[in-house]
Amino acid sequence: MTDIRRIQITGGSSYMITLPKEWAESSGLKKNDPVTLMPQADGSLAIFPNNIKGDAAPDTVKTIDGDSVTDRVFLYRQLVGAYIAGHGTIEIRSEYGLSSMVTNVASSFVQTAIGLVIIEEDETHIIIRDLINQDGVKPIKSIERMKILVRNMLNDVLTALDEKDASLITDIDQRDREVDRLNWLISRQINIHLRDVSISRKQGADLCSVARCGHISKTLERIGDHAVVLAKELRSLIDDDRTNRLDTEIVRTGRDVVSLFSESVTTWISKDMMRANDCITSGERLVERSSELSKMAHKLEGPSAIAADAISRSVRRVAEYSMDIAEMTINSAMD
Repeated sequence: MTDIRRIQITGGSSYMITLPKEWAESSGLKKNDPVTLMPQADGSLAIFPNNIKGDAAPDTVKTIDGDSVTDRVFLYRQLVGAYIAGHGTIEIRSEYGLSSMVTNVASSFVQTAIGLVIIEEDETHIIIRDLINQDGVKPIKSIERMKILVRNMLNDVLTALDEKDASLITDIDQRDREVDRLNWLISRQINIHLRDVSISRKQGADLCSVARCGHISKTLERIGDHAVVLAKELRSLIDDDRTNRLDTEIVRTGRDVVSLFSESVTTWISKDMMRANDCITSGERLVERSSELSKMAHKLEGPSAIAADAISRSVRRVAEYSMDIAEMTINSAMD
């Protein structure tokens, strides 16, 4: 409910407003208690009671009707949505008894999402809780981990092609799922920060920077998907000795693209717009080199031609996504 109050002047120089009595009492404030005033980017002013000793915002509970869901994929999507929305507790309840499908989906979901555990389960309900202390988890740290995972995926794919050894990428799908899990976690963290702005305040972060982590995270997740595409397609090239020259060019260009990717994320974390601008310039050259790979692929025949063309397009997309990250660095640095 909006409460409009008029500014008064006290002592001839200080501006003053009174605080709503109901809010002050609900926050446990009394006479002479200190409060923290924090200017916001939009020109508003946030007031934080200093007597709040790092307590988290009240836990939110999302309840899913286990009797109304018969599609396991739809149920899984609901669980993911509740997780990303930032609810601390997710309940699945049934009036008639939970089916084995529901319990299996819940178990699979908990094993996939980061920080969740089933704390109660019987025939009629399942309660899933988040055990992560959000105050100590910074989205930027999850971005750094995603960068390392994706960089290693890309490097291993290129090494597999260079050494003609597909065994180096047998676990690429599993590693991609780890990237997806971190993307979920970051999306969840952003929603939690937006719901409880005191978390960002305690971490010394601003909400704009936290929100931008979501854009970076999604871009990293898409680059991870291209690593999976590369791993799938390069098997045709590994088995075809006629593509050795193209293989060498793919590895050379790919290594440079991986370096560009790693550098672009580093510049975003440090908000170094000069290096970010260099990344964009390098990316433009790598996009041209990727086009040359595509021309070489068109000279091939059969499955190798199709695979090489898909690989050249994925290498190009990774370069373009890296340039996007560098552009976001410049935008962030202009705050």
